[in-house]
Amino acid sequence: MVEKKKPLVAWILPHQASLAKEVAKVANLKLIAVGTSDLTCLPDLGSTLKTETCDDIRSMSTEYEDAIFWIAEPTAYDISLCKLLRHREMATVTTTPLSGNLDELVAESGKIPAAKYIPLFRRSTGFGEATDDIEQFGQPLSAHCTMTCSQVEGTLWSRLFDAMDSINNLFGTPEIVQAFLHSTRIPDEPSDLLGHMTVNLQFQQQRCATLLLSDQSDWKREMQMIGDNHSITFGDGDVSPAQLIADGIHSSEATMADAPRVLALCEAARLSCLTGSGEQ
Repeated sequence: MVEKKKPLVAWILPHQASLAKEVAKVANLKLIAVGTSDLTCLPDLGSTLKTETCDDIRSMSTEYEDAIFWIAEPTAYDISLCKLLRHREMATVTTTPLSGNLDELVAESGKIPAAKYIPLFRRSTGFGEATDDIEQFGQPLSAHCTMTCSQVEGTLWSRLFDAMDSINNLFGTPEIVQAFLHSTRIPDEPSDLLGHMTVNLQFQQQRCATLLLSDQSDWKREMQMIGDNHSITFGDGDVSPAQLIADGIHSSEATMADAPRVLALCEAARLSCLTGSGEQ
């Protein structure tokens, strides 16, 4: 007897339709409904994916309580949704970081996240190997992290968040953050970042790290760590973004991102792009 597929609902941007279809396929889930804040595109989105449609994210959360809920539209995972999402019967996952002002985010700190951020680099097999490497050879002195994607696969904000989370876990909180952005403008919020970004980070004991980030390239997540007479490079290899998202949906790994701390680092990077100076 063929096992019935679990249902999936997704809140996405219209241009993410192909990604949603692929994620459902590789995750062996049945995509039953989609929603988007771009209401003019909603009928075509439902027709393309052959699913029901929903025009309100809060309604989608409650009406499809027995389905896995995936939030992919940037800034859609808002702090105001957390209480509602925690009462859902099925899991909620997000490929976009939690949105809200810093005071609200700090209030969320220490609570179980209302949605699991995926794909988080710290949950990857390669990152686990890096942790083992540190236990054997000691703390790295420097590192370089590359995280890039297309605008279908995510945002510059998502890549910055994932990279900052990884570096913060390996090196601790940086003393100085200096970033540079190639884009048409520097936005008022990190969630609106677009283009290509580099970030230089300085830590205690003169340890240092760099980030290379973009939302206008092929998918890549890779890090090289260098220590005394030793280095290690690890990443996703040839695994596709859809597969990584699917793996994240099914994963029972408990590792969670420290959203308030990491988002504060992302804001420091945005401010540095604006001022041209290093931010503490």
